[in-house]
Amino acid sequence: MDEDLIAKKDVLEQTGISYGQLYRWKRKGLIPEAWFIRKATVTGQETFFPREKILTRIEQIRSLKEEQSLDELVHILAPESTPEMVKCDDPSLLAPVGTEGRRLMWKDRGYTFGELVALACGAHALRAGTRPAEAKLLVDLVRGAEEAVRDPTGITALLGEKSLDQEGFSVRLTVGVLGHEPVKLDRESRVKHRVDVEKVAEQVKLALREVA
Repeated sequence: MDEDLIAKKDVLEQTGISYGQLYRWKRKGLIPEAWFIRKATVTGQETFFPREKILTRIEQIRSLKEEQSLDELVHILAPESTPEMVKCDDPSLLAPVGTEGRRLMWKDRGYTFGELVALACGAHALRAGTRPAEAKLLVDLVRGAEEAVRDPTGITALLGEKSLDQEGFSVRLTVGVLGHEPVKLDRESRVKHRVDVEKVAEQVKLALREVA
């Protein structure tokens, strides 16, 4: 899936921030290095960003920087800044998990940050109409990728479906795949659901801040 990109000059024009602000936030880690995408154009090399991610991040920084210092914002927003010591006893209180995520919970209390991200990914799938068993597969996939959740920049998880036809029998298999974009399946499979793990992790961080 090709990502919708926006040129740096258009980011500056649409948001009203300066070149200096943009790169200061980059140095602080508020805007990931991976979001700065260099591409050849008719006028030479230009920098592009994932449109939704960069515009959302700039709005978040603006809305929070009146209450928090930039260093504090790094702990809230930077993908690699993972709140390791989190223990949440009721994940359903967090908006990214919500009541949908209750059916995916496997213990009564004490959920870590990585486990909350896994639940939120599963809840995301349920809201999109995915079957509970498939959402559970997604939860298990993300739970097992601890290193990826620690720094989820560019990480995507997806559920795919593949049909196997042999001797008059047809079987449909659901598979889970997690990795850095672009994540693709073979030509015989179709994508049933795709989750931006980086975005979900960010949503969980903000939700934890709201209920703290």
